[in-house]
Amino acid sequence: MNKFFLFLLLFGISVSAQIKNIKIVDKENNSPLADSDIYFNQSTKNFISDINGNVMIDLNNVSSNDELIIAKKNYQNAIFKITELKADELIIQLEKVDEIELQETFITNLKAKDILQKVIENYDKNFNTEQHFYKVNFVLDAIIDSINRDYTDVDLQFRFKKNQVKIHSNGKENNRVVGEGMHLKSSYKMNEYFNNISLLKRIESMHKKLVEKTYDYEKVWITKYADKYMYELEFKHNKSNVTNIFLIDKETFAIVEHSSIQENRNFENSGTTINSNEVIYKYRLYQNKWILKESFRNWNTTYLDEVNNKHILDVKINLEVKDFSDQPFPEFNQSINEKKDIRKSFKN
Repeated sequence: MNKFFLFLLLFGISVSAQIKNIKIVDKENNSPLADSDIYFNQSTKNFISDINGNVMIDLNNVSSNDELIIAKKNYQNAIFKITELKADELIIQLEKVDEIELQETFITNLKAKDILQKVIENYDKNFNTEQHFYKVNFVLDAIIDSINRDYTDVDLQFRFKKNQVKIHSNGKENNRVVGEGMHLKSSYKMNEYFNNISLLKRIESMHKKLVEKTYDYEKVWITKYADKYMYELEFKHNKSNVTNIFLIDKETFAIVEHSSIQENRNFENSGTTINSNEVIYKYRLYQNKWILKESFRNWNTTYLDEVNNKHILDVKINLEVKDFSDQPFPEFNQSINEKKDIRKSFKN
């Protein structure tokens, strides 16, 4: 049974208000739950709570017969009807999954390589990113030597087709910041990041390494997300300082989340050190399918320029899917060359 605890903060009822401010917290200690997923059973809109557990949801064009769902890994879902959202501000408490329940569920003879093999076998059935147009908020923040900054915040339409991304814009930037003084350019090409968003090549490569026993550490355990049991897999390669983690639907073998984390890797020939590099892809549940929800990449690199001066580059990229559709969004009618730096598509 789904459990949720809904507290109305305001006594005033505002049935017609379409904007709701929600705070999501842990039931036991009331600590805020960041990165909680807020979505609907029917509507394609999607929201994510911030570091303080806060999220503002828009109910415009959402049916009154729909259901709002709040999900977070290792917690029970909170599900209630739209008609129950009568106050403008609400606090929702999520209850942790019982550890005993997880232990009793974890009965399997499958090893990590077996689970990834199942992912590959069921890939075509589970992965449907190419079926949709995605309305996303895209933020790129590049800082060199803690001084020179290039920041852009734009809304875009993404379409993934055969491991290639096609991008359209409305020609506007939500925000742009360019540092003063000498600005050291940091180039970023979209296709280097998103052309492999299907993850299939990465999965096949990791499966091969598991079969060949290349990894120094591997572990499989069970968890729960969106009221579904999940396999959580972790592989580590000590020489390259890389850790890969997968969250995989136990029933369908669909990928729900993937992260790759690398730290302190030196490339002596180029004088470059990857201090940290984290890439994450996450998917949300929609009509029993997993749909792209968000992706982000954070990396910090020390490198040498043409005259051997040392610099530190810190880059944060965040892609958050706000909506998706099987038809294009009409406001995004300007094509962007995804093979070039996206910032060059907008005038400063």
